[in-house]
Amino acid sequence: MKILLIITILISGALNLSGQINPMDKLFKDKPRDLKLYLNPTFEYSQIALTASKIAGIGAGVIINKKLSVGVSGNYVLNNISLPVTNGGGKLKVAMGGLHLEYTLWPLQNIHLSFPLSAGIGQLKSTGATTAVSTGSANFLFAEPGMMIEANIRRYVKLGIGTSYRYTANVKYSNLTSDDLNGFAAVVSLKFGNFRYSRH
Repeated sequence: MKILLIITILISGALNLSGQINPMDKLFKDKPRDLKLYLNPTFEYSQIALTASKIAGIGAGVIINKKLSVGVSGNYVLNNISLPVTNGGGKLKVAMGGLHLEYTLWPLQNIHLSFPLSAGIGQLKSTGATTAVSTGSANFLFAEPGMMIEANIRRYVKLGIGTSYRYTANVKYSNLTSDDLNGFAAVVSLKFGNFRYSRH
């Protein structure tokens, strides 16, 4: 009788333990597994230090569950920016790079919205300065949120058109300030990856 009671208790305990483990198994099965790699060249048209500037960019990362992108990006101003004598004269070059986050609404629709955010460190460099004003830290901080209208034009390609605004801080170079680097930009974006998502 005691043996039967012990067996009953063990079976009951095993069933209870099984009932506790199953939800955990389901929890791990429900973890996101939809990961897609992407490559993202961009082109921006903006104004820096009162000069129309063409900015080329490249980014790469992973898209999680069709909506959230996490990666890195870098931008480089293609044209030389002419500085006035009060800023030391010469030509200014600008580069920026850092973390890139992006959230996409309705990714399964042919036309959808995305909201990118880049943030990191930028660097300034002047050449051909006519005075000794070109001093101070060449590094600065930046954050650039934006909004894009994207189109799924091919299984492996997305085209985006939109705008962004560049915020900068800690600008201390050639008498430049954040106001000289802040500004809106018109953005064209291409994304390459496997974007053939299941609608289920």
